[in-house]
Amino acid sequence: MRCGDRVIADGESMATVRAFCGPPTVVQDSVKVSATTTPAGDATNSQSHTVGAAVPVETWTYNRGPNMLMVNIRFVDGKVVAITTLQEYGH
Repeated sequence: MRCGDRVIADGESMATVRAFCGPPTVVQDSVKVSATTTPAGDATNSQSHTVGAAVPVETWTYNRGPNMLMVNIRFVDGKVVAITTLQEYGH
């Protein structure tokens, strides 16, 4: 997504996106549970442990006006992971 003369790409921080694109029109908050399985014990004990962690997810919607398609930017843990152009013009 282009904001002014800056291209926003995966990996950008929320602060960077806000600085170049301004505040979003809509913000949707959710949480993603990330599970990690780690081995535990020794060679005779093959048990493993699964640990879950809540990771914040936000989707920002930008309404860029009636002549441009709206855009969603999805952040996981504060970083851009997806930019989707919606099939809907702004207003």
